[in-house]
Amino acid sequence: MQCRGGRFPASVTCVRVPARVGNPHFAPMRRVVPDNARGLSSVFKPVAGVVAITTAALLTASCATPTATPAAPTSQTPAPKVKITTQKTIALPGVGGHGDEVVVDPGAHSAYVAQSPDNNLVVINTTANSVEAVVPQIASGNGIAFSDSYVFVAEADAGAVAVIAKPSWKVIATVPSGGKTPDAVYYDPHENSIFVTNDDSNNLEQFSATAPFAIEGTLNLDPAQAKTGPDLGTYASADDKIYQSDDNNVEVIDAKTRTIQKVFTPLSADATTKDIYYDQAHHLLWVGTSDPKVLAIDPDTGKVVYTVKTASGMDQLAADTDDGLLFLGESKAGVMGVVDLATHENIADVETESGFHTEGYLPGAHLAYAYLNQSNKIEIDNVSKA
Repeated sequence: MQCRGGRFPASVTCVRVPARVGNPHFAPMRRVVPDNARGLSSVFKPVAGVVAITTAALLTASCATPTATPAAPTSQTPAPKVKITTQKTIALPGVGGHGDEVVVDPGAHSAYVAQSPDNNLVVINTTANSVEAVVPQIASGNGIAFSDSYVFVAEADAGAVAVIAKPSWKVIATVPSGGKTPDAVYYDPHENSIFVTNDDSNNLEQFSATAPFAIEGTLNLDPAQAKTGPDLGTYASADDKIYQSDDNNVEVIDAKTRTIQKVFTPLSADATTKDIYYDQAHHLLWVGTSDPKVLAIDPDTGKVVYTVKTASGMDQLAADTDDGLLFLGESKAGVMGVVDLATHENIADVETESGFHTEGYLPGAHLAYAYLNQSNKIEIDNVSKA
């Protein structure tokens, strides 16, 4: 107990006055502040949440019941916005070391892995989640596309595209790519054609997606003197267009006429565009970059609508159309970034390993297939949005 003002008559009782030091209910004393309106000064300025104690309040007939000091608030960790758990890990044949792309084919219940150093295409059965086949003699496999009947794989070292029959998984044809170092491959069901880009000659070739796989034409890409040339990109069936990365540009190509309609330059000259995903629901192009950011671009104007910071630059993108998520293969950081396509937030960085940069997604199953190329394994992750 503490009494103020010295001795009190015997009939006067004292109230318990909480100590000021270390008590969160007392704000620090304020200095005398001039009252400019009256030319006077007040001892204290009112402090929000603090009630003045009057003499009448102190002189009570009985002791006041002490008030317990409330417990300090505890901070709670925000609930994760996405839950990702590893369901299974599959060891692959060979030594691994690099893989350029993972593509999931829901109709064939398969996932295809371009296992470059081993010159293989590995076929994963997505029902059993095990290795179903290994297609050998794919000379440094790069991009992958598929139709109902075939899988098409760019062979970077051979300057060709291997045509693999489903479900025998045998190479039945090899088509010249029309340039040097073929990379991205797209299947266009409207034209029933395959498009393949060539890194070191900076051009694109079109050929028939059915035997005898006749060449239908070529297109020189922009710029004429490319520094790095085309990387991955995407074909959008909704508008029959190819959105192609090239140096720091995004090229909009009309697949029907095989002409470049627009060229967007969303990055400075010291950065490069990487893989692209067309988000039809929000009419946005998500463009991976060599910088630690992914961009959302208006496909009509080229305007950068959103910029999402990431742990590092990235290579392949894959989309979860079930929950509206985008997965980023971030090599330098060794993580699989996860972006919410509706809120435009980076909501998770899933640790993988250094050098990881390729992944695919199986719609309906909520499974992401990530190629850990250094350890030569496929990690199958279950994805659920909170």
